[in-house]
Amino acid sequence: MKESLEQLLELPAERKPIGIAQLKWFATRAIVFITLIGPDLLLAIVMTAILVSTVAFKGGQIRFFQASLGLPVGIMLFLLIYNRGQKAAHIVRDWLPFLFVTFIYENLHDLSKLFYNHDIAEILHRWDIVIFGIEPTIWAQKFYTPLLTDVMAVSYAMYFIFPLVIMFFLSNDDRRFEFREMALALTFTFIMGFIGYVLWPTSPPRYLIPHLYTNPQVLHGIFIFDRLQGAWDNLSVVPCGAFPSLHVGVSAVALFYAWKFRNIGRIYKWIWYLYIPLVTSLWFSTVYLRHHWVIDIFAGWIVALIGFGMSEYILKAWQKIRSIAGSPRI
Repeated sequence: MKESLEQLLELPAERKPIGIAQLKWFATRAIVFITLIGPDLLLAIVMTAILVSTVAFKGGQIRFFQASLGLPVGIMLFLLIYNRGQKAAHIVRDWLPFLFVTFIYENLHDLSKLFYNHDIAEILHRWDIVIFGIEPTIWAQKFYTPLLTDVMAVSYAMYFIFPLVIMFFLSNDDRRFEFREMALALTFTFIMGFIGYVLWPTSPPRYLIPHLYTNPQVLHGIFIFDRLQGAWDNLSVVPCGAFPSLHVGVSAVALFYAWKFRNIGRIYKWIWYLYIPLVTSLWFSTVYLRHHWVIDIFAGWIVALIGFGMSEYILKAWQKIRSIAGSPRI
């Protein structure tokens, strides 16, 4: 008879092996522990360890108020109220790790500036020119109008909304595996983004080459751009966090899953159709608004693809281990 995961964790002392076999015993229990908590909680623990280590060895402080948490927290609370307590355990269990990961990432993003000792923006500037023959952010000046600037600002601001919309419907439909897969892909994207900020600090074009812009030298909008840009400047504590572009990475993850889940139901198909132009406009906005080099966009696509591929593979492996151990599938 197969032993449950809980029984494996509670083996009596006399059954515990010694020596090399004991190492195997501990490895088995580690796998059991990972299987019990799930890869989402495990990654949250890993990211917490990275954050604590960063603060301990590099200084800085944890910022407990994170504006980016407002929307996902609101979605979770709405789902709890809307479903009148039904599926409450599932909703809380699935959303809390993602909320915690988002909180940890935002702090890691802030603290990545502590690792800066160089800036590779000039290199990416040269690469853009070699690839395209002209710096794309300068080329984009030909499309400038104040109204378009407002539209691009709204597109740029929606990057975190795109995945949350899909996750809302998945959670409401109690599609727990699909929800966790998408949340895990975003987690991997966050982690790779932080690694990029640490290893390859990159200032955006509007910081490196402001003197090269002529039409106009400083962007302006009619309704909302100036307010949004002011808010972004006030919140941006990382001057060299352009590579990779997580505005592109996170929105690309959303687009990938909009495609993958498009046949679940009518609403998902509509999301897929809507996201094609909306996400594409966001990618263009990163250049138009002078926030990113095109190389940053390529890197954002790459980290999104890696996160997309890894999450599905890891969750399937996790489900297989749970099945072997006799635990229910999510």
